[in-house]
Amino acid sequence: MINYPTIEQLKSDVGNELAVELLKTFINESKKTIDILINTQNLSEIEISAHSLKSSAYSFGASGLGDTCTSIESIVKIEHSAEDLNSLLKIADEQSAETFKQLESIIPVSYTHLRAH
Repeated sequence: MINYPTIEQLKSDVGNELAVELLKTFINESKKTIDILINTQNLSEIEISAHSLKSSAYSFGASGLGDTCTSIESIVKIEHSAEDLNSLLKIADEQSAETFKQLESIIPVSYTHLRAH
């Protein structure tokens, strides 16, 4: 679910402390976006939320979630059944919970590692 080399690159690019803060912000903001994504019936809102989440997910190593958001964004643009869309939204909801859990589990490690140096 998580592309750990992307996280390591982020740490290398901005330093551990800022990387931890950025990850926390990503998680908090993405939880809000997921809430909108799975609770709205407005296709335009779904497409915008999926696009936004996709971009940030890839940036923070959440490639599985990014891929699912890409699929959601695509299916909204073409003829689709409500069942197909709802299935993808359910996957996104489940993936996001697991993704955020995994990212949250590395934040204390990153922060502890930062303090040790």
